Amino acid sequence: MFYASCFYKQTNYKPSNYKPMSYVSFQEMKPRVGIDDVAFSLGYKLNRQAGVGRYIELILPDGKGEKLDTIVISHPQEKERQKYFHRNSGKRGDVVDFIGENLGRFNIYGRNQWEVIGKVMADFANMPLVDNHDRGYNSGLGSLNPVLNPKRYTAQPLSRNMDYAMGIFEERGISRETVQLFERHIAIVTDQKNKNGLPMIGFPYREPGFSSDLAGYELRGDRGFKGKAAGTNSTTAVWTAGIHSALNNPQMVRHVFFAESAYDAMAFYQANQGKIDLTHSAFVSVGGALSNGQVSGLMRHYNMAKAVDCFDNDLPGRIYGMRMAALLDGKRLTITQNGDMLGIETEGKKFEIPVGKASVEELAKHMKLSDRIEVRKPPVNYKDWNDVVRGMPLEALQLKTKFQRDENLARIRTELRERNECRSSFKM
Repeated sequence: MFYASCFYKQTNYKPSNYKPMSYVSFQEMKPRVGIDDVAFSLGYKLNRQAGVGRYIELILPDGKGEKLDTIVISHPQEKERQKYFHRNSGKRGDVVDFIGENLGRFNIYGRNQWEVIGKVMADFANMPLVDNHDRGYNSGLGSLNPVLNPKRYTAQPLSRNMDYAMGIFEERGISRETVQLFERHIAIVTDQKNKNGLPMIGFPYREPGFSSDLAGYELRGDRGFKGKAAGTNSTTAVWTAGIHSALNNPQMVRHVFFAESAYDAMAFYQANQGKIDLTHSAFVSVGGALSNGQVSGLMRHYNMAKAVDCFDNDLPGRIYGMRMAALLDGKRLTITQNGDMLGIETEGKKFEIPVGKASVEELAKHMKLSDRIEVRKPPVNYKDWNDVVRGMPLEALQLKTKFQRDENLARIRTELRERNECRSSFKM
């Protein structure tokens, strides 16, 4: 019963006044964020042969000389007015639509597609990130929180499709032995609205204490696909797995291992199985974004257990651990990033922590934390537990936070783009 990743529902409705984590509206950020900025970051290249004027054409190559996609962008000099359309499909829109189309390609998560789009835009606009999962959450969202339609997704037991599933799991370094241990909490799911789509691995979401009520799916598929079923409850429901007797008797559970995805939770077990007491453990995925309701509800259910922070080593993962630690003591944090510092506010108290030191341990220097929190982060040179079992450490330059890595990657991409543009200009 776990979950992971982010899902977005394509729709023509965009709440222009919806204020994501930075509390800055889409309209306020549009002058700073161009479709071309987003496209270049995703690997699109300028097609100079098509001309550079009122319109520009960008091509997404596949690395083998083939075009995966071609988009045409209007008003390249005026970010706020930029529109685009796909040459193949004719689909068109503005920067919000373009980010929404590519939501799964950003390493950013949220409770719904609008929050994720807001985070992406805030990142490109270089506006402060504010992490507060309460303020203004319920206002104006309306239809953005649909209910799961159980008839849309059909599920079969994983055991009937083990060979197919292993083709996907093995890409992530997860062994057959690990999958067999967790298989009762995993299904093969088919989306009935996508008749041409392949079956997916589904990690069922349920609310704590209501194990029979399906609240959604975290979905994984071929070629790295990840998402959530439409209408998945990511506010109070989670994927939870463990020994059946323990899950049915919450008093037996002594450790609840929290991860950002079901893959990460399974990988954590695989990398640490010799140190885990399975009989008294539960493994949880929060689906890529931590909600206050997920932590509070689950830890009330497992009231004899400790919450173990197995979240990613990047900045969002470290913030999730800090928020979870505070929630165990009934406190809620508002965290704002301004440059190299995180401003933290809770119950009228304010203090700052350097971005590079963001951690539960550092938070404990500024406020008293519950003794129900433990930390089991991946080794410092790995982003997450899934990378540990895949044997994929970070680059030799072991940057310890996502913030530092993103800065380094942005610098490298800018240099490469400028170099390629210079070469193209020389050829012309």
